[in-house]
Amino acid sequence: MHAGGAVEIRAESGVRVAVVELFAARVAGASPRDLARRFDADADTGFEGLALLGEALDVEHVDLDTIRAEGDRAVVTGTCRARVRATGLVLAGEFVLDVAVGLDGLITRCHVLEERWTAPGPS
Repeated sequence: MHAGGAVEIRAESGVRVAVVELFAARVAGASPRDLARRFDADADTGFEGLALLGEALDVEHVDLDTIRAEGDRAVVTGTCRARVRATGLVLAGEFVLDVAVGLDGLITRCHVLEERWTAPGPS
């Protein structure tokens, strides 16, 4: 690099920011309608089984263990603790998501690659 040059360091990619903000909003109690505003209208969601964003669970805690991001795409691993609204049953689980974002920062893809829930017992 020549003298006087600049190096731009971007600490967070758009997809990482979108994922963290999505889960932070979910844990804070955002409704599915509020969460939907974070998605592009034509998003490829494949939401079968994505209870993390639905109304059936009160998500109490999420740990995002790994976010591997390259360009506009990321694979996210994490753990979650939630309570089933209808029964009060506590569930804990691991998940893996495949997420992408557009230039506008809206999520364009969100697929569950793995989701395991267990009932750890009384809390």
